[in-house]
Amino acid sequence: MIISAPAKINLFLEVGPPQQGFHPLISFVDIISFQDKIEIEKVKKNSVTFISDWEIPEQNSVSESLKLLKNKCALQGEFDIKVFKNIPPGSGLGGGSSNAATVMKVLLKDCKIKPNEREFLDLAALIGKDVPLFISGKRAIIEGFGEQVKDVKTIEPLFYNLFIPNFPVSTKSVYMNMDRMGVKGDLTKASEKIKMILSLVNNSNISNLEKLLENRLSESCYNLYPKIKEVKNSLERSTGKRIFLSGSGGTLFAIYKTKKEAEEKAEEVTVKGWKSLVACSVTTS
Repeated sequence: MIISAPAKINLFLEVGPPQQGFHPLISFVDIISFQDKIEIEKVKKNSVTFISDWEIPEQNSVSESLKLLKNKCALQGEFDIKVFKNIPPGSGLGGGSSNAATVMKVLLKDCKIKPNEREFLDLAALIGKDVPLFISGKRAIIEGFGEQVKDVKTIEPLFYNLFIPNFPVSTKSVYMNMDRMGVKGDLTKASEKIKMILSLVNNSNISNLEKLLENRLSESCYNLYPKIKEVKNSLERSTGKRIFLSGSGGTLFAIYKTKKEAEEKAEEVTVKGWKSLVACSVTTS
């Protein structure tokens, strides 16, 4: 079978001070139509292959997912898995986590031990803190260290222009730099903001929505990767729109109410050497 592994956009991301080596956070996340494709076939010996413009390490989220299902869920059979990469690693779009979640969801039917929903999400979090989000596969609020996923009842789709740099951003470096800079957020206030954001999304009120969106990791990312800040400023001047950062970076994005608006702006604005594309929410499909 051939299946899709979608990317995500962090519309809002607040990060608290570290606890036991991890940062608690709260984020409002949209699942979008920019996707990797994964082909899975039953064979006589496991193999994982990436068809990719980027080098993927031998130990990766997909190979780790296979091992986890074998060890914890008694996965039956062997599988040839091919991942056709469109989502660049280190882009803040969650491609690796999405690949892992997609493989886990598909292969669960071949497991002798069937975990319940909570157990399955806990297993997914062992691969990566973003993986439970993609197990859910819907627009959601994530909390804790990223492993707590709460679906939200927003139904209006959003449309995006994405601008993806031609270099990866290190999530670990961005978090470490944020701590060095003394940057930290307030998770309680963030919860109240997200309630307002949800209302604005449901009303398709993009101008007021833009005023509330923020990403606590932006300052650290721009400090480490000044080119991203330079491109952000340039895009805001040329589009007249507010431009935001997804995750730890480096994808930049603008939000639109309609596909037509997003496509028209995409034709006008590009960044030399960067990948530009239009995407939309897939939570309503």
